[in-house]
Amino acid sequence: MATSTTFQQAPDTETLRAELAVATRILARHNLVGMFGHISSLLPEDRRFLIHPGAGSRKDRCTPSDVFEVALDDEWRLGLPLELYMHSEVHRLSPQVRSLVHVHAPALTQLSLFSEVPGEALVFNAGFWPDVVPVYNEADLVRDRSAAKDLARLLGDASVALLRWHGAIIAAPTVRQAVVRAIHAEENARLLLGTLSCGRPIIPLPRENARREIYERIATDRHLSSYWLYEASLVELRPETKDTVSE
Repeated sequence: MATSTTFQQAPDTETLRAELAVATRILARHNLVGMFGHISSLLPEDRRFLIHPGAGSRKDRCTPSDVFEVALDDEWRLGLPLELYMHSEVHRLSPQVRSLVHVHAPALTQLSLFSEVPGEALVFNAGFWPDVVPVYNEADLVRDRSAAKDLARLLGDASVALLRWHGAIIAAPTVRQAVVRAIHAEENARLLLGTLSCGRPIIPLPRENARREIYERIATDRHLSSYWLYEASLVELRPETKDTVSE
C-alpha cells in the first residue's frame, strides 16, 4: 500500500537571519550577551553559518541586516566576534549542532572555578545539563582554529561546556532551543551556587537516562514555541529601529 510522506522545507536564509536577530536580542535581555558573547546558526548546506556582530555592537538592537554570513573556512575579519572559530569548528565537527551560544554569564563563569564542576540539574528545564560537565582549561580566549578544535572535541555530544575563568558554550539542534537552554543553563548554575553554599544535602533531578526522559517530557515543541513567542514579544523593535544597522 502506497504511503504519502510530507517533507518539511528547510527555512531559507532570510528567515534564519531574522530568527538569529531575535535570538540575539533575547539573550541580551537576559544579560547573556552584551559587549561579549555570541550566537550562531548553521545554514542548511552545513558549510556556512550566520552570526551576529562582535564586541561593540548593541546586541539589544540587533536586526537581520546586522547579521553576518560566513563560511566555515572563512578567516576572522573586523566586525566579527573575536572567538569566531569556536562556532566554525563546533559546526564542522558536529553539524547536528545547528546553533551555538557563547556567554560570559556570571553564574556559569563562577561555576567554572570549581575544581570539580557539579553535574546536578536542579530544575526540569535544565534536564539537558551534563552528568559530567566538560571544562576547557586554557587560560586564554578561543581565538585560533587549533584552540577551537580542542574545544569542539571537548564538547562532544554534551549540550554545555564551561570555559574556566571565562564562561560557557551551549549547543542545541535549533536556534530557539539554544536560546532557551542558555537561559536555563545560567539559571541552573545560579541555583547550584546558591544551594551548595547552604551546606545542606540537596535532591537534584535523576541522572543519565532518567534525567533525559524528564527533560523530553517537559521541553516539548509546544513548550518551546510558547517560551520563544513570549520572549520574542519582549524584544520587539520600534519601527524606526527595525531597518537600522546596530552601532
